[in-house]
Amino acid sequence: MKRVVAPFAAVIAITAVPAHAADLALRPQLQPVAYQPAYSEPALQWDGAYAGIGGGYGWTGARGTLSGLGSEDFGFNGAIATLFAGYNKQLGNVVIGLEADADYSWGKDSVPSGLGIDLDVGSDWSGSLRGRVGYNVGNALVYVTGGGALANAYFRALGSSLTDTLYGYTVGAGLDYAFTDNVFGRLEYRYTAYPDQDALADVASFAGVDTQLRMHTHAVKAGIGVKF
Repeated sequence: MKRVVAPFAAVIAITAVPAHAADLALRPQLQPVAYQPAYSEPALQWDGAYAGIGGGYGWTGARGTLSGLGSEDFGFNGAIATLFAGYNKQLGNVVIGLEADADYSWGKDSVPSGLGIDLDVGSDWSGSLRGRVGYNVGNALVYVTGGGALANAYFRALGSSLTDTLYGYTVGAGLDYAFTDNVFGRLEYRYTAYPDQDALADVASFAGVDTQLRMHTHAVKAGIGVKF
């Protein structure tokens, strides 16, 4: 029996090899696929709202003029605390935005009043609303800024105070640096000017004189902010 089965097995094996080879020939050959990296838009690092706090130092000069009595120069330099908030829109590497800030200053000047007492002169609060245009370089945003500003000017003696609001403009430049996706640091310089304008007009007119006051500030501030 073994002598009969062996020839049949050999025949089946021989006929199966061409069939298997033909089957392999009919199968599609897999071709190597070239790797195509997925494209993604660059992250809008500065897009959105933000707010922060900071501090610095301001150098403020002022000149007050009383009609018929001449002029007096004042200097009230001092430390500054600041709050700021704004919104950025990033267009590629260009960033445009709007920002508001509020400052408190400890600078003042003391001058003799001619009545045996000193008169404190200064400006302890100020604020601005500004536009910003910047350029994103890596984690840094270099920007210029400018807009409207306002501040108070006060005269204090013997526990009494006279104050008025001055209006002007501010321009400057700065650098924001992103430490993380949500936290950034800031370094900024600003020049703010309040041109000649009436100050304490009601009091001055009662005394029969006209008053003019102008003021300007150079300020350097650093801060830290959070993006929302």
